Amino acid sequence: MLEGISPFQQSVLQAPEAVNLALLGARGGGKTTAAVMLAAEHLKDYGTAASVLIVRRTLRALSDFEDELLHLVTTGYSGGSHVYNRAEKILRWNGGTITMAAIERTGDYDKLQGKNFTLLIVEEVTQYPSEKVLRLLRSNLRAPEGVPTRVVYLGNPGGPLHGRIFERHIRDRCDHSTYDLPVDGTEEAETWITIKSGPADNPFINQQAYIRRLREACHGDPVRLQQWLFGDWTRGEGLMFPAFEPDIHVLSGLPIMNGNNFRAVGAIDWGISSPSVALIGGVAKRPIALSRSQIAPRDSVVIWDETTDAIFGGDTLNSSSEWPPDRLAERFANTCANHGIHRPSIVVDSARGLQGDTVIGLVRGTGQFWNVALPKKGRRAEGWADVNSRLLATKERDSSRPHLYVSDRCLYLLATLPNAVRDERDPDDWADTPVCPDHGGDALRYLLAEARLQPARFTPSLGIC
Repeated sequence: MLEGISPFQQSVLQAPEAVNLALLGARGGGKTTAAVMLAAEHLKDYGTAASVLIVRRTLRALSDFEDELLHLVTTGYSGGSHVYNRAEKILRWNGGTITMAAIERTGDYDKLQGKNFTLLIVEEVTQYPSEKVLRLLRSNLRAPEGVPTRVVYLGNPGGPLHGRIFERHIRDRCDHSTYDLPVDGTEEAETWITIKSGPADNPFINQQAYIRRLREACHGDPVRLQQWLFGDWTRGEGLMFPAFEPDIHVLSGLPIMNGNNFRAVGAIDWGISSPSVALIGGVAKRPIALSRSQIAPRDSVVIWDETTDAIFGGDTLNSSSEWPPDRLAERFANTCANHGIHRPSIVVDSARGLQGDTVIGLVRGTGQFWNVALPKKGRRAEGWADVNSRLLATKERDSSRPHLYVSDRCLYLLATLPNAVRDERDPDDWADTPVCPDHGGDALRYLLAEARLQPARFTPSLGIC
């Protein structure tokens, strides 16, 4: 065992070798150093049978890991010489190898096709758009008898994969305790341990100076500061809707919509191969008591239910059953009727549907709706700003601005809205990624635009949901 290491790093090295590790938390906790130590100890223990693969999304991001690995091997271990090929990024030491590679998409995997590894370390795992390419890499884990194989994830809160990592490795998980996760597409399960860390767990840095630099870097962005300094996983980096909180914005057990208190409005975003989403909402005609403590002001919107052909499961929410527009419309009309809403007026984002017909024409042709019109789209940024404004007003219980609530029946919307991240090229827009597509969000902004264009008439009495 190496000397002069932190208690966090020691706990990482002492974890059972047959268990996968999720080293997650704030910046400055010593996660990278711990992973470097794992790799070096693996080669020290298993020699010629050991083959380690370390990946990050970009080649440039590998440089920190590269420098720390070389420093540890040359100064932390006595005996044995190492050979490092900087061009191929392969370190040979004690008979084993450590390969570092930039893997961003499935096409990058070709260079590793057919190679065997005994330890896979994924740096900045939350920066990957999905786990698809990581599953490909894990298929390369093969070892001689007596040599354990394992996966190690390193990551900070935020990024496109934040939501999946949070759900699988953070929510309801206890530090240093094992838990089993199903392997997608199989009946097998993997055993994992989550170990979190932060600056306070790293005695080898000037903590006051480091924390000061983090505060300076996050000036004006309190969400990012909570992530970097305290490892707050309840919000993702660059979230489009940081005010969203399930305990506040998600309603359960909604009754049939009361037409005296709500005006029904619906919206459809149809896709050919991507999921189609239809939302039915109620616009409050007057202040509505949703609970004993929560009163929604006039013009607040409650998303009552959704209809979607999205296929749930796996690491993407961008797969669909490819319903034609008329089938989606008929299913959506049935959903509305279940809530006492018959032939509502809706808006439909039109395009060419199947056989060249327009989507709006096919939906209108079903005769299921009172009126079918095109949405008043406006700029996408304006739509997201309206969502944010309503979510914040709900959270602050601001009675002067309309609120936004979502029923827990809206599984697709609730799977994407809380985890939507900002587009790096356009921070005012939702980054449409396979793990968090914007189809539900588009239907939501169409519905809210319609609610703004037709505000409910004010009635001073207090209604009941």
